[in-house]
Amino acid sequence: MSEPKPNRSAWLKLRVTPAEKETIAAKAAAQGQTVTDFIRQRALDYRLRQTPLEREHVRQLARIGANLNQLARWANTFKNRAEVVQVLAALWSMEQSLQNADTPRPQEANSRGEPPCT
Repeated sequence: MSEPKPNRSAWLKLRVTPAEKETIAAKAAAQGQTVTDFIRQRALDYRLRQTPLEREHVRQLARIGANLNQLARWANTFKNRAEVVQVLAALWSMEQSLQNADTPRPQEANSRGEPPCT
């Protein structure tokens, strides 16, 4: 049984300039969040939900893990030296892909310069 959600009955009022309001709304939309969730996340510093980009990254990592598991199983089943070179080449290729994925893109970095959570 899950815990009931807290009742959010208290209000906070915040005044911003029209330009600030547009900026906040744009950042919230880029994260796939409502303005309320975006401000709550930033103010309380906790993760409310994954963005579509983060979900895609997790899905890609799961695929890579499955492929790596298949390669390890194949390498343990067929231990021919000629085939080991092919396995090492495939592993090196995956390592390069992961290193490229670890480099944050400018649009993915948050305001503190950190890559998004995955």
